[in-house]
Amino acid sequence: MNRLLAVGFVATALLTAAFAKAEPVMTLITVNTQDAAGYAAWAKSSAPVIAKANNATAMGLCSPTAGAEVMGDHYLWSFFDSQETAWGNSVMNPIVAAEVAKNDVERTVRTWDNWRIAKAAESTSDRGYFYNLWVKTDDLAGYLKALSNLEAELNERGHPINLQAFVGDTGTTAGTVMVSLGANDGPTLGRAMDARTEPWFGKILAKLEGDRVYEHGFAMICETYYSATP
Repeated sequence: MNRLLAVGFVATALLTAAFAKAEPVMTLITVNTQDAAGYAAWAKSSAPVIAKANNATAMGLCSPTAGAEVMGDHYLWSFFDSQETAWGNSVMNPIVAAEVAKNDVERTVRTWDNWRIAKAAESTSDRGYFYNLWVKTDDLAGYLKALSNLEAELNERGHPINLQAFVGDTGTTAGTVMVSLGANDGPTLGRAMDARTEPWFGKILAKLEGDRVYEHGFAMICETYYSATP
């Protein structure tokens, strides 16, 4: 596995290529448990089977390190190459049901939502550190353009990060933009966030038109347990 795919979450080249003909999707299940290690062990073991049964291109788990909505939350995510593929799955087909039955960790499923992938990215690791931000904006196209400009500027200035964007399709986050700033390690992500104090950073964001509201921010460590990409 040579790409990080994480809700923080990095979409593969497979998904990037799909933009020309379809709309890639991430399903995101928020699970609350006090046995994080046990749940992660199950997810790592069962993800390849579940992902293949659902025709997912990737699957993994993210765990908040700060800013969790509820302590004990974890995010089980899957990527799909199109809305058609995502909607073509049954919620609990026999293969998936058999894998879920193997999970004896006490847990609660808090939410189960779809997010369309509006801006994908690539990385060279199957583990990453992320700062995610939920944003409401009335100028999605302008916001995505600003994110692309910001990503390019950060990399040019020696910050090897990626920026992704997801747009909620269901639940209370419908219409919300989830921006994900990711790096292969914590210090690299922190240095990129330090850059927010620099004048050039503010100038890029100042070019945004329309209103935007920051709703929630959180930090995560994400891992990929399955990827269809060699």
